[in-house]
Amino acid sequence: MIIDIQLNPAVEPWERIRDGVQVAEAAGFDTAYVFDHFAGDLLRGGERMLECFALLGALAGATSRIRLGTLVVNIANRNPGVMAMSAATVQTVSGGRLVLGLGAGAAPNTMWSAEHRALGLEIAPTIAARHRRLADALDLIDDLWAADRKPEYTHFHRPEVRPPVFLGVNSEPLARLAATRTDGFNVRQSHDDLAAIVAAGLEARAASDRAGEPMLVSVWDHFDRALADPDHPKRRQWAELGVNRAVLVCLDPHDPTEIASFFG
Repeated sequence: MIIDIQLNPAVEPWERIRDGVQVAEAAGFDTAYVFDHFAGDLLRGGERMLECFALLGALAGATSRIRLGTLVVNIANRNPGVMAMSAATVQTVSGGRLVLGLGAGAAPNTMWSAEHRALGLEIAPTIAARHRRLADALDLIDDLWAADRKPEYTHFHRPEVRPPVFLGVNSEPLARLAATRTDGFNVRQSHDDLAAIVAAGLEARAASDRAGEPMLVSVWDHFDRALADPDHPKRRQWAELGVNRAVLVCLDPHDPTEIASFFG
């Protein structure tokens, strides 16, 4: 099982995030993920937050091997075309190390949408509308990044190598969308319906025209040094479900020693 990591810039300054990702790179973590929030108080009551694509560009310049990803970009945070351009730029400046995670976002009038209300960003009112907006964004990414794209897109930046795209999911319909339209999905490991969501994604992939292609099937959990053990009960459970990656999230300030020694 591949192990990834995510640090929290809401509670740590840029320098600590940079240094932590460098430690993770040296330790052998595959991918370092960043959050896509604008207000730091949504994560452990932080006082500020770094914008995700700018942060990824800075991390690209501070690292050389570790892959860099978003877990996940809220599709409501930016015009989808602008988001695709930002992602293409990070893919280029990082030397092809971007892993682009996308999500449908939360409902209006929740704690997670407070930052959108403050900035005047529109959130689709229903689950169906938010899922449709996410599918539309996937269509636009395909159009902008296609080798035979429309003439009006000719002079927009396109990555030479398309980065992997996955969806953050919390339901079976989103898992099916991810399996048929993207390179995989990520789900919270403590979700009550984890097994059903993973199974739905795997079944949809097998029945799609992408059957047989490798698929990212990942879960996220809080960072725990004990999860370095492949025989840990959680890792055994995840593997039995078909999970092939785990993202360990440090919501609190990270311990560099724990990260450096994670793989022994």
